[in-house]
Amino acid sequence: MLRPAESLPMAGAGYAWRNGYLLLAFTALTWGINFPVMKMGLEYSTPLLYTTLRMLIGTATMFVIAGAMGILRMPHRADIPVVFSVGLLQNMGFITLVTMGMQFMPAGRAAILAYTSPIWVVPAAAVFLGERLTVPRVIGTALGLVGLMAIFNPLDVDWSSEGTLFGGALIVLATLVWTAGLIHVRKHQWHGNVLSLIPWQLLSSLIFLVPLSLIIENPSSIRWEPGFLVNILFSGALASGVCVAAQIGAIRSLPAVTMSLSSAAVPAVGLISSAILLGEMPGYHDVFGFLMIGLGIVLVGLTDWRLARARVSGLSK
Repeated sequence: MLRPAESLPMAGAGYAWRNGYLLLAFTALTWGINFPVMKMGLEYSTPLLYTTLRMLIGTATMFVIAGAMGILRMPHRADIPVVFSVGLLQNMGFITLVTMGMQFMPAGRAAILAYTSPIWVVPAAAVFLGERLTVPRVIGTALGLVGLMAIFNPLDVDWSSEGTLFGGALIVLATLVWTAGLIHVRKHQWHGNVLSLIPWQLLSSLIFLVPLSLIIENPSSIRWEPGFLVNILFSGALASGVCVAAQIGAIRSLPAVTMSLSSAAVPAVGLISSAILLGEMPGYHDVFGFLMIGLGIVLVGLTDWRLARARVSGLSK
């Protein structure tokens, strides 16, 4: 979960550039590599149980991190609604739908689709938050939609592969669910430390995810092999635990536009790592779609940063 751009420090206002870029590189590499890792993990486990195990390990990791940092405390009463909102929408909903969708499509393509969320934020913020639809924002959104259409090009879809469109639709739905969570986050007035709330957000997702996965799927179907243990530890402890804390650290250290660049870096790493680990060679429609979506994300992020900067400058006068 990221804080809105307007809550971040302005350019030159105490940025920790070196630490920020190290954290950013770590999160981009880990989250990008996690897409082929999840694809491989689904060979050992069904998607809901895989997500549940991943979230269990991620939750335990975040509680340890928050405790070690001395910030572990109960959420403020006013923050509880958004704790559940983020837990159900941005954690449980997003990760579950992406994992389910990956059963039917290449990991690299799934990585691209999963990171279209910043594109959907623009129209959603205009409708629900009254944010202004500037020309750059509209262009950025249009570029993202062009990229999305390129990936779903009828000439490039393998119609013989069962569930291809269904898998893609699940991942796009995941990005819409994530966007809904972000809209709630932007409207919320925080009372507690953002990092200290993350363990509780993850825990709230497990309240619903554990019984749901046990009802729908059979735990005896999991193949408890060494490869799976390494896989789920990577996806749980690193991708769902350490990376979340690292992302918050990067947000506090770098400008918002740099964080937008990281949103384009993750699917790029996902494409490359999927080619290396799974032998998935992206088609030219995938590459073109990624470039358009990445360009749209950067343009939207740059516009948000400029508007936030102008707002702060106006308040200081």
